[in-house]
Amino acid sequence: MNLDRYKNIIKLPLEYRPVRVVTHLPEPSDFDYKKGYITRYFLQKANDFDSPIYEVKQSAMMKYASNSFYTVASLDWRLTGTKEEIKASNSSSLKLTSLKLPKIALYLPNLIQFIKYNLDNSK
Repeated sequence: MNLDRYKNIIKLPLEYRPVRVVTHLPEPSDFDYKKGYITRYFLQKANDFDSPIYEVKQSAMMKYASNSFYTVASLDWRLTGTKEEIKASNSSSLKLTSLKLPKIALYLPNLIQFIKYNLDNSK
């Protein structure tokens, strides 16, 4: 990149500058497991359905929600129940979220991610 182009980018208003997305992988707490689910937050460039999908913190998602260059979505991710219940619930969440982010299922192929097994392996 040449210096003149850099100077022009620096002059752009904040909403038009390139954005560095900081990704986040949630770590469910004991409270989350008692509640039975967590809410996960995602964003993707609005004009490119083939662009990467990023998982971010809620605060970051709120920041990008006002940026028309990004599509944001959240989903409830089930943590407790039988494997079949968890898979069915998370699959339903993915289907709803795919209305905004069509390829979200490619980002989350493991429907039982974060499942917590009991010592007796009943789940």
